[in-house]
Amino acid sequence: MDEAFSALDPLIRTEMQDELVKLQAKHQRTIVFISHDLDEAMRIGDRIAIMQNGEVVQVGTPDEILNNPANDYVRTFFRGVDISQVFSAKDIARRSPVGLIRKTPGFGPRSALKLLQDEDREYGYVIERGNKFVGVVSIDSLKAALSQAQGIEAALIDDPLVVDAQTPLSELLSHVGQAPCAVPVVDEEHQYVGIISKRMLLQALDREGGNNG
Repeated sequence: MDEAFSALDPLIRTEMQDELVKLQAKHQRTIVFISHDLDEAMRIGDRIAIMQNGEVVQVGTPDEILNNPANDYVRTFFRGVDISQVFSAKDIARRSPVGLIRKTPGFGPRSALKLLQDEDREYGYVIERGNKFVGVVSIDSLKAALSQAQGIEAALIDDPLVVDAQTPLSELLSHVGQAPCAVPVVDEEHQYVGIISKRMLLQALDREGGNNG
């Protein structure tokens, strides 16, 4: 696809970019998309090829290229990129086994409590078969469920903050900053992607400052 969205107005262009990303994720097809818009390339591309004088000088993910530009041309090309507008929650979310609770018939509040205590974690993230996100529990909520001889469902915290994988970093600041724990990230099918902590978000934004400096 060669400059497929270049003639569209900004709003429709963004909608079409999002739709292309969804179609690619659904059908798992390789799409070669040519663009002169760096923000567009970073928004929709899993991997980006940078050309200089008719030759490919670097291929990689946006993150790889930002962190390790192949030469001065690539470095200059990416200078001033607003990471907070281009990268989304899925780009910085980390899926750590620590604090991850898999909901199975034999895994109740007592087992979950022991897991969090052993890992020195205050909060845990519950997923079930198919990687579906169930919710968030805490040491206190698990103890309360145990005291009432209830299952792990009773320990789930009401209305936990959960963010969509496509949420731009610019919109994550207020969410993550106000959350008592790392924020879980889910995709459009409510599958667990990972978590974003305050430190992870600050590190991502600090990297932006380094690129602009």
